[in-house]
Amino acid sequence: GPNDPGSMGVLPRESLAPFFVEEFRKQVKKLHLMSSPCRLRFYTQDIVVFREDLLRKMMRHSATRFSSEEDHTEHLVKSIIDQAHLCPLPLTSRPVLWEYDHALWLFPTPDVLVLACNQNPFVWSYNNCQAANPSRFGSNCTFTVYLPSSKIVQQSSC
Repeated sequence: GPNDPGSMGVLPRESLAPFFVEEFRKQVKKLHLMSSPCRLRFYTQDIVVFREDLLRKMMRHSATRFSSEEDHTEHLVKSIIDQAHLCPLPLTSRPVLWEYDHALWLFPTPDVLVLACNQNPFVWSYNNCQAANPSRFGSNCTFTVYLPSSKIVQQSSC
């Protein structure tokens, strides 16, 4: 995430350095640490996972005031998908390494977009893309489930 060691505050972020996960790797043999964003391909489906607190930053830079957080999340998802870029913010608020900017592009639009930020969980469907924020893992005993066979993202609880 944005507070990971070695992230340098620029996008995209590399995976954690092996030095930081050395002990954990001894316990989990088949551990694969990914960059942020991370692209996964499940048969014919494209899944993009992005660990960034974009909602808070978008609210700070928004010229429009919304009546609820739900309106903010819908606006965030629409902005990201319509602009086909994971970081529709000014460079002064979120620097981007230009030689790797292509990693932030969302073209073609993925089937699933996971925006892992610290806000409340949400699920939106927009432009044939299921966008979700699972929130913190295990907070309030909730989690997000993706069912690839039906292309459905849903919130679940313990």
